[in-house]
Amino acid sequence: MVLNAALNKDENQRLLIEGARISLFMVILLVSIASYLFQPAFINWTLLAPFYALVTVALTMHLGILASLERLFRRPGWLFATFVIDALLISALILLSGLNQSLFLFLHLVNILLAGLVFRTEGGLIVALLTSVFFTAASLLGPDLKALSFILLLALNNIAFFLVAGLSGYLSDQLDTVGAELRRAGLSLRAARELNRLVIENIPSGLLTFDQGGQVLQANRAAQEILGQDNLAGRSVHEILKGFEPRGVGEIARVDFKFQPPQGESKLLGLLASGFESPELGAPVRLLLIDDLTKIRQLEWGLRQAEKMAAIGQLAAGIAHEIRNPLSGISGSVELLSQTSATEDDRKLMKIILREIDRLNGLITEFLDYSRPEQPPTDPVDLVVLLQETLGSVALGKNVRQDVECIPQWPAAAARILGRSEKLRQAFLNMFLNSYQAMENTLHPRLELVVAEDAEFVTVKIRDNGCGMSEATRKRIFEPFHTTKAKGTGLGLAVTHKILEGHGARIFVESEEGRGTEFTLVFPRWIEKIRA
Repeated sequence: MVLNAALNKDENQRLLIEGARISLFMVILLVSIASYLFQPAFINWTLLAPFYALVTVALTMHLGILASLERLFRRPGWLFATFVIDALLISALILLSGLNQSLFLFLHLVNILLAGLVFRTEGGLIVALLTSVFFTAASLLGPDLKALSFILLLALNNIAFFLVAGLSGYLSDQLDTVGAELRRAGLSLRAARELNRLVIENIPSGLLTFDQGGQVLQANRAAQEILGQDNLAGRSVHEILKGFEPRGVGEIARVDFKFQPPQGESKLLGLLASGFESPELGAPVRLLLIDDLTKIRQLEWGLRQAEKMAAIGQLAAGIAHEIRNPLSGISGSVELLSQTSATEDDRKLMKIILREIDRLNGLITEFLDYSRPEQPPTDPVDLVVLLQETLGSVALGKNVRQDVECIPQWPAAAARILGRSEKLRQAFLNMFLNSYQAMENTLHPRLELVVAEDAEFVTVKIRDNGCGMSEATRKRIFEPFHTTKAKGTGLGLAVTHKILEGHGARIFVESEEGRGTEFTLVFPRWIEKIRA
């Protein structure tokens, strides 16, 4: 147990202790050289030859120890033996040098102190005991007069050995305790830093920190994914988020920011900016929390649209029933009047009335169809085949432009969903016709159709470069009777929305006046279940 204390010393402590031990013998060598330089007449080289031989042996031994320090500290028995050898060598040098014993007393004390630091109190006391034996023997064998003062001085020196051993053991215990606490604190600090790093790296929101000049200091993984850029550290936040101006330190601001990544479609980002003074950097540091709100805003818009459409549908159904009943009475009355004697002009007017009544009845029928709940889809439908057929029939129509460039992108395999083919065909037909009509005045009309699928969804994108629409129009695009065309009832896209919604599709619309419109439809993918 005494010797095992050496195993607890770290590399720096081992180097420091061994460096001090080498210094002991370097001090002896320097003192002897100084004595020769200042008192050359009193130096007998013949007598000092054994002295220098011992010093050389000691230095050689310790240089060897320094070369294999780690291995030696793993063998505490051998290490302890080197302290005993040092005590023996220092005592032998007392006999051979003839120098003042106070110097060697100091060297003995340092050796005991180092032994106590390595092997704690018990080890230090053992080395002190052996040192006392060696030192007493060397003193008694020396030429000094063995008077009472000599005996008292020898006793005091031996007492000093044991006092230093006890003190060094106490210091060793304290150093080990402090070292253990520091190691625990270091581990806790490292654990806290690692936890902090893991939290920052794994939060779903992006986090940027940047200095007063806008240079990014740190960016987590989510920030790189949201912004679509790697290696953000060191770059300017003004370059990354063009048009964004951070607030001052201490101010907190939340803004919605439209961002165009280097690749891909634009995103709506939620930016939360704040700042604080950093004592470590001695300068203000700003934080920017980034959330991708694109899908959230799309879902919010879809939910509001669904609620609005449901309310309009219920209202439309009620109004349609109320209008149809008096129309039936008017139609019957006019038919009876037409059978009685009347002038030719009266008959023409009655035909106009009946024709308009039929048109209103047709419109009401459409209204009722619109308000009637959709039947749940039950059949697997390959959207690729359906879209190819529908797009082909529209392109061959007589009332649409024939110079529209169609750019389809189909997946390698079939993209199946659960649906009703005729209803889906009607919905896509309405959307294609709207795109063609929006490109009537476009110089180089282009219609892009993209179908993509993943493990859960099939996504259809219909993009044209037509006239586009305003934000106000985009918000009302699926409302019944809302139309920007000179002709039309405004029910086409309303019915389309209802059909797509009945198929579980999420519908997103992006449009810009003069640039075009993009419809994004996300359907749940149908996966065939293999029966056992």
